[in-house]
Amino acid sequence: MAIKGKGKTRPKQPARAPKRGPVPVPKPFGQRTWVRTLASFIAGVFLVSMCWWVWEGLDKNRNEKAAAADQALQQQAITAWKGTLEQTLSSVGTLQGAAPPQVAATLTPALDALAKGDDPGVTAKDMTTLAGQLNDAAKALEKFSVSDTNRGFDRAESDVITSAHDEIASGLQSLAVAASVAAVAIDHPDEAAALAAQASQAASTGQSLIQRGWTKYGNIAAAAGIPLPAPQPLAPSAGS
Repeated sequence: MAIKGKGKTRPKQPARAPKRGPVPVPKPFGQRTWVRTLASFIAGVFLVSMCWWVWEGLDKNRNEKAAAADQALQQQAITAWKGTLEQTLSSVGTLQGAAPPQVAATLTPALDALAKGDDPGVTAKDMTTLAGQLNDAAKALEKFSVSDTNRGFDRAESDVITSAHDEIASGLQSLAVAASVAAVAIDHPDEAAALAAQASQAASTGQSLIQRGWTKYGNIAAAAGIPLPAPQPLAPSAGS
């Protein structure tokens, strides 16, 4: 038979929940370290980009102003050279735009005829007159101060200008020599063939020099924005 306990059985107390620790309040998004770091980096990149953009714009503006000033100087200088050069060549030949001018057009046909023993179609006086005109044209170019045309150009371009001017002047002198020899050949038919050969060499040299010089002149004028003269109607050359 079971023995009953002396006292009443106490009911068990329910287990208490564990104490909660303090819950940290999350920082606002904008105050988080990585957000601030990223924002600072982006702001730095933007600031550098803006500074670079402003500097590039100022530098480009300065370069454009400098280029415009240089071109104005170039055009002023080339215009002065253009007037002297084209007027001088027009006095002994015909300008043909970008193509080399036709200078002393009667000289080569006369020399060819003399070399063959044919009638040159001109007199010794004609050739002497032509030689004088060619010499005068060469001297006119030599008197021109080509150094004044170098304003606004760099050293390489200045060298091209000087070279072009000197080549054209030298070409005119060579043609003058050829015309003088042609006059002698006309007056001495027995020696005409040999003299004509010598004159032809001088004439060929002169035409080549003028052609090279004119090509350089055309390139420099185009770079400065100065148009070449329009082709002139063909007309008899001086001395014809």
